[in-house]
Amino acid sequence: MDLSIIILSYNTKEITNECLKRLQAKNKKNIEVIVLDNASSDGSVEMIKKNYPWVNLIVSKENTGFSKGNNIAFKKSKYPVVLFMNSDVYVEDDTLEKALGYFENRVEVMGPGMVFEDGSFQPSAGELPTPLNTILWIFGLGGFHPKKKSYFEKMRQVGWITGAFFMIKREVYERVGGFDENIFMYLEEVELCKRITLAGFKIWYVPEIIVTHLHGASSKFDRSPALSKELQGLKYYFQKYYKEIYPVVKLFLILGLIMRIVAFSLLGKTKRAKVYMEGLAVV
Repeated sequence: MDLSIIILSYNTKEITNECLKRLQAKNKKNIEVIVLDNASSDGSVEMIKKNYPWVNLIVSKENTGFSKGNNIAFKKSKYPVVLFMNSDVYVEDDTLEKALGYFENRVEVMGPGMVFEDGSFQPSAGELPTPLNTILWIFGLGGFHPKKKSYFEKMRQVGWITGAFFMIKREVYERVGGFDENIFMYLEEVELCKRITLAGFKIWYVPEIIVTHLHGASSKFDRSPALSKELQGLKYYFQKYYKEIYPVVKLFLILGLIMRIVAFSLLGKTKRAKVYMEGLAVV
């Protein structure tokens, strides 16, 4: 099956270079690679033009964000299976071939197992947010973000897969309308998976396929803004799908955040406490 690979680039020159270098050996006639650069200022565009002339490069004059950037690049793609992949994801020699094999067996949406650069386990899938599992999540009791390795040991149907390596049939993506551009970044793949599920399609997590994800490279590995942005995405998600009950969920989110602020303040981790204080402003 033919494959379109879509990568967004934002000030990750060296990492994007490594990502494309690993894809180069797999660049065949039935695979196209599209890179949309989100107004990088680190020479990424020049590097891609010089080193990878086979890449279909789209240069944006502004940072379009994850959702809009992928939608723009998708319109330039042509093949029946599309892989949305972060620039900080590295594939192995047989990754793409093995992944496409699952689509030949009627899989419609698929995400792989992931590891950090040191080879340690990285969670990469979960359940769709509901009022109950979101409340459990904010109190550190599991929820829609499973962390236990046992959840990830076998191939299974899941609610969402990470947008870092998001493989989907073109017809499914077109049917549900692509990423919601009201979400700039964070939780956009979860919201898309919600619509995919509502449309009657299944989403699969496949641990037999493993990729390396540096995680947070475009933010220079500063994870502190991630929580507030995730809460913003979560707020939008609930206002879209659980509008009537969101005030109750919001109350628990506030209580959970306050609990974390107090706990980390007492532990002397003021930077972490500040992150949760910022989260209070967006729920």
